[in-house]
Amino acid sequence: MDPKESDDSGPSSNLLFINSTESARGKPRDSQTKRQIRQHVMRDIGKARRKPPRNPQVKLRVRSAEPAAEPSSSASSLTAPTNTGATDPGESQLIPLLQPEQQQSQYGKEPQPLPPLARPFWDQHPLAVMQNSWGMDAFAAYGLALAASWDCVRNPRRRRFWFPFAFKDPGFCRKLLTGPEVRAAVRSQTMERSITFALARSTEVVACIESKLRDPDPNMAVANNVLRGVMGCICYNYIVGDLDQARVHLNGLRLLINRRGGIDKLSDDQDLVMMVFWIDTIASLLFEQRPWFPMPSRLPPISTLPLHDSPDILSALPFHLSSLCPDLNAHQLCVVSALQDIASLAGAVQWKLAARGEDLWKEEIFLGTRLNPIAYRLMDTPPHPHPDMPCIFIETLRLGALLWILQVKNMAQAYPGTPATYVTKLLHLLQNHSIENLVSASSYYIPFQLWLLLLCATMSEVPSEKANALETVSRRMNEYGWEWEEMMTNVKQLPWIPGFEAHAPTIATQVQLLRSMI
Repeated sequence: MDPKESDDSGPSSNLLFINSTESARGKPRDSQTKRQIRQHVMRDIGKARRKPPRNPQVKLRVRSAEPAAEPSSSASSLTAPTNTGATDPGESQLIPLLQPEQQQSQYGKEPQPLPPLARPFWDQHPLAVMQNSWGMDAFAAYGLALAASWDCVRNPRRRRFWFPFAFKDPGFCRKLLTGPEVRAAVRSQTMERSITFALARSTEVVACIESKLRDPDPNMAVANNVLRGVMGCICYNYIVGDLDQARVHLNGLRLLINRRGGIDKLSDDQDLVMMVFWIDTIASLLFEQRPWFPMPSRLPPISTLPLHDSPDILSALPFHLSSLCPDLNAHQLCVVSALQDIASLAGAVQWKLAARGEDLWKEEIFLGTRLNPIAYRLMDTPPHPHPDMPCIFIETLRLGALLWILQVKNMAQAYPGTPATYVTKLLHLLQNHSIENLVSASSYYIPFQLWLLLLCATMSEVPSEKANALETVSRRMNEYGWEWEEMMTNVKQLPWIPGFEAHAPTIATQVQLLRSMI
């Protein structure tokens, strides 16, 4: 082959060979040689100036593994390589294409099929990437279910429930799991496919817990990681709305802690103690039961106002209750102290809202460490057994305080249930003749009645209950000739925060309509 006609793909493609019988210095070259030199130089200049393609295509060649020789013993055999990448259970895997010359092995046997390749990370379901990176975390199923169902609040069985102790960096994880990027990616898939990842991880966690319970060492069954795994299952059940299964896991958590020797045996892990306290308080509110475990001793103080700065209407409450119930016990006085704490906390929340804005509702640690102790005391107070006695007014205050707490928790997306049962019970008591007679006999109790009725109207999910509460408010306003602003002035003597007033324009319109009809 002539050197000047060499193949461009060869290693000498950057060189130009010319035939020259004359001296390079003495006499100029002929025109054909000059043209070849010029074309060769310009070709290299053109290649250097050429821009790289915007969408480069890369050719991939997939080769089958070379078959190993027959093993001499079972101990020396090698397992086939497996792909540990996250896979999408809802779609088929990508099957590699083999080159024609690779279809037959060197032994003349049919080659074994390769294991399916994992989908590239940019083509996977977004939760598949999270599932692969999470590992066997106790709250992985909860996190996956939270991300999958954050936008599905229209389903009455599913609730937004943020558990702040699930992850080491709760602020970052909350932004990640509930941020617009993950939500948009999850919305592009079906809900059934998305929740499959959480269900699969929950099944794995339950299997791990069961294996620990079967361990011959009894200490392994009650280890801290087992307790965390059970609480992770409870949080997952709250997200998917499986409250019956949550009860089963709650009973199991109680048995494990009792077998451990009580909550005091967990004092070496304060984070675990706070997690149990959180779960216990939420379960008490959700299932209307008394708390199972004692309250932790190391809790941040509720920023209570000095006694002389408490609202006047609450400062005089013990005196008025003593005239109704001469035999006030510690449980009944606990309701009064809870109301005073709520009033102090309402002031702190208003101050925080002015400084932080709506970001306050993402600070579940701040809110929960102050709300949960109050809720714990109220749930530990048994309801009054005699609904026809004037002392039943204390029970209405207890239910009203619980509704206030649940409303704040709902605004912080930290409660997995609904306040429906509490609203129904409170409205039933407020319609009792003993309460009506009490309010008619003393104007001191009118702000309490209006406060309780507006809490019911704000939080009721049943239109008939909301209408009944607002009808009573309208009658009271007509009786005293109050306008809406005057009525709200009476209500705001008791704990109230600006977040509740989002419903105020609608409620005010309905009240004006009802006043014209009464």
